[in-house]
Amino acid sequence: MTEHGKALAGGGPVAIVGIGCRFPGATGPDELWRLLREGRDQVGEVPPDRYDVDAVYDPEPGVPGKSVARRGGFLSEVDGFDAAFFGISPREAQTMDPQQRLLLETAWEAVEDAGIRPADLAGNRAGVYVGQAMSNYWDLLSRAGVLDIHSGVNSGTRAALPGRLSFFFDLRGPSISLDTACSSSLVAVHLAMQSLRSGESNLALVGGVNMILQPHETVALSQGGVLSPDGRCKFGDASGNGYVRGEGVAVLALKPLEAAVTDGNPVYAVIRGSSVIGDGRGSGYLMTPAVSGQEEMLRAAYADAGIEPSTVDYVEAHGTGTSVGDPVELGALGTVLGAGRPADRPLLVGSLKTNIAHAEAAAGLAGLIKAALVLRHRVVPPSLHLNRPNPSIPFDELGVTIPTRLTELPDRGRPAISGVSSFGISGANAHVVLTEHVSSCGPELTGPAPLVLSAATEPALDQLRKSYVDFLRSTDLPLGDICFTAAKHRQHQEFRLAVTGRTREELAEQLDNPLAATAPSPSRRPRIAFVFPGQGSQWAGMGRELHAQSPVFAEQLTLCDEAVRAETGWSVLELLLGEDTGWLTELDRIQPVLWAMEVSIAAVWRHWGVEPDVVIGHSMGESAAAYVAGALSLADAAAVICRRSRLCKQIAGQGGMATVELSEAEAADAISDYADRVAIAALNSPRSTVLSGDPLALREIQQKLDRQGVFCRLVDVTFASHSPQVDPLREPLLAELAGLQPRAGSVPIHSTVIDEVVDGSGLDAAYWVRNLRDPVRLASVVQATSDAVFIEISPHPVLRTAFEGLRVVPSLYRNESELAALARGLGALHGHGYEADWDKVFPAGSRCVRLPRYPWQREKYWFEAPAANPIAPETTLVPSTSSPIMIDLPGTAALVDAGGRTVAELPGLRLRFTVAGTTALPQPPVLAPVPQPQPEAPTDADGFVAAQIAESLGMRTVPADRPLRAIGLDSLMASRLRTRVNRTLGTDLPLTDFLGETTLRGLTAAVRAALAN
Repeated sequence: MTEHGKALAGGGPVAIVGIGCRFPGATGPDELWRLLREGRDQVGEVPPDRYDVDAVYDPEPGVPGKSVARRGGFLSEVDGFDAAFFGISPREAQTMDPQQRLLLETAWEAVEDAGIRPADLAGNRAGVYVGQAMSNYWDLLSRAGVLDIHSGVNSGTRAALPGRLSFFFDLRGPSISLDTACSSSLVAVHLAMQSLRSGESNLALVGGVNMILQPHETVALSQGGVLSPDGRCKFGDASGNGYVRGEGVAVLALKPLEAAVTDGNPVYAVIRGSSVIGDGRGSGYLMTPAVSGQEEMLRAAYADAGIEPSTVDYVEAHGTGTSVGDPVELGALGTVLGAGRPADRPLLVGSLKTNIAHAEAAAGLAGLIKAALVLRHRVVPPSLHLNRPNPSIPFDELGVTIPTRLTELPDRGRPAISGVSSFGISGANAHVVLTEHVSSCGPELTGPAPLVLSAATEPALDQLRKSYVDFLRSTDLPLGDICFTAAKHRQHQEFRLAVTGRTREELAEQLDNPLAATAPSPSRRPRIAFVFPGQGSQWAGMGRELHAQSPVFAEQLTLCDEAVRAETGWSVLELLLGEDTGWLTELDRIQPVLWAMEVSIAAVWRHWGVEPDVVIGHSMGESAAAYVAGALSLADAAAVICRRSRLCKQIAGQGGMATVELSEAEAADAISDYADRVAIAALNSPRSTVLSGDPLALREIQQKLDRQGVFCRLVDVTFASHSPQVDPLREPLLAELAGLQPRAGSVPIHSTVIDEVVDGSGLDAAYWVRNLRDPVRLASVVQATSDAVFIEISPHPVLRTAFEGLRVVPSLYRNESELAALARGLGALHGHGYEADWDKVFPAGSRCVRLPRYPWQREKYWFEAPAANPIAPETTLVPSTSSPIMIDLPGTAALVDAGGRTVAELPGLRLRFTVAGTTALPQPPVLAPVPQPQPEAPTDADGFVAAQIAESLGMRTVPADRPLRAIGLDSLMASRLRTRVNRTLGTDLPLTDFLGETTLRGLTAAVRAALAN
């Protein structure tokens, strides 16, 4: 992200870069646009999970306590929440206002939609502005007596909504909740604009939310005569008879346009200006809109934007469909924006409240999202329920029209312009001015690409996989942009999956497989080991595709070619790219060419940001490892491999090798009778040993082992390295390599000659003699680095048996596309938790695009108050005009919901009821703590601690090694938990033992240590 603190000169433009939303019939901006284009009306009856509409409905206006409205725009499944994803305990989730839950989900979606990894926001001066009304959920909790600090903060205070977002994302900018009634969320945009323009914030999350869980406000509004009895918003129509209440939640990510373009964020539209104006006494009445106030608001907004009002193409109106509000709003629009327009180009005006009802505190953002989508698609959706224009509105005179069918924006040879209005019932008016943003296309991808996906759980990943199958088969977005965005601009989580392909359909086919590999990745970046094998991975045609398609590979291979040519006089490039393949049988050609291939493959990995923490070389592969580690110059490394192979050719044709399934000790015993003719050449794994030496002796050993049922296979070579046959080469090789200048490298080398980690400064001529003669101790080196991810740097994997059961990533495969193999390797690394430099993997100029949303794994968290039962049936009240009844409740009482979860805890209480007569109900109880005996310490301290944590969090089981903070244990819970543990077990653990990164395993260890002392 760009740095904070840069003010936007002259009140610069701000980009809408991300949208997350829920509206009736839509779970995101794409679904919202579809329902708008299709002209769908999402208004319906009050769902039974909200309240009993029949109990408050009366078609007759003005009946006390009743409402004429029984329809509205409602969200579905508002009782569900993916609490674990956000690190919130089930107990806390139960008391969280569903508005908070929906804001968390849509905020995450908006941030990812903006191409920003949520984790990258931590510590940023990003502001949060949330427009909201009151919480109906708090009413449910308070009536049920669930009154504690968690329910109060989670549902009883409006400050919790922006605070929750700031806390979760670790944002350090302003965090503001505001309520200007129905203009709240658009006023929030205005304040966010000011913060961004001043440099106070470098990003803003602007939210708006409205839910209707109780009938109180509906009844009050109906009594005031502002609700439509027929549940239809008829903006601009003669039959407009009131507005329709609706639910909704939206979060927009806003960023200075310059920074958004620089950072590669996708842009929906550009906010050029805004204004917030109060009506004052303009109308003469507090709750009646004033034409003068709205006209002033419009002029101020377009002056702020620097745009001539008559050039506006479309306005998304407040548009509630009331007989008072519509004429006032359209009159103001006509006066300020409609004047001077040609008769055939009137101002287009619409209202999505005709589709999804009036989302009240979220309505401003709903309108802003629609206006941005209108500019993006250059089409105005139809406004519904306009059958007979309101005769009190002179549309033609005002120069405005309300389209009732899909209408394309006129092409005026410039970016299209739109405005959005939102009004508060007491006169807080807001208007925002937008312009179209045209983005350039990204470069075409020339080869296969990895598509990497991830999710917090395996079921979520499976759902995401299915979403991508549908997405890939329906989108026309460039494949490279899709893969680039998924890799660079999405949060990578624990469960991961990767596929590779050259087309969208190839990727879809691979993903359309329920057995696609998934695995939890490590929580920390793994160590990377580059492994350079010896001879055996060569094949005709290797390197050709990479040389043609990878500039990095081609450049490094050219440098290797020059180094080898200086040593030998022949060209690596000519051999690799030529048609003749006879050199594949020539020892002094194969080894230098393989060395050049390995060095060049390593260069590609490093260019992609995959840096080794250690390098390992097998036999001749150590010469490539030494160069990559920085211990030898390219010229010295070329000298080692070229002079070594030239000398070895002198004894080619005299030896052989065999692979046996024996341990080192067993192999030594098997060759004990041939000590002067056969040696152990390599220890590749605990039970994979390579023998080297005289071919006749090797055949005799093979026959003996066959009779014993031991696997032994002769290798198709005629050269016996790491055996007595190379002893005559010792002195010549020492002389040939006397001029080497080894140095300490930048990467540790785990030597397979001496089985030690070295810095490379000792890789002199004597070392390379041992490299040729001594056994290759790969097995012990691999065991010592078994926690690493091993990348085999070779044209074909030849050491797989050495890494059995470990994490291995091959680079290339024989006779397969080299680019595809490397792309699969990148995907495999992603699965192992390693992050490549995706900017280097994908072509420069790759774009961030919109991808499928995260699939939330919701569970039901909803408080359902038990039926009132103030007096237990078995209680007998003593007849008296004033009878105090004292009842002691020992131990701890628990208030549970219908699902059996404890939602409130009542330690030993004394209830005092004052009763008048035998039929009187008790007055509200006066609660007083009852002295409790000290409980006996449980015999199983570990089990007790685990049970107490599970009870605190409302969980059935607690993971042993996850930080308790990450699964929802906050400081207040920790304090209560500490009190219970210390009181019951007789310990004196400090609060710090329960906070920070403390896990269940760590806490039980601390308890055991305290008990032992």
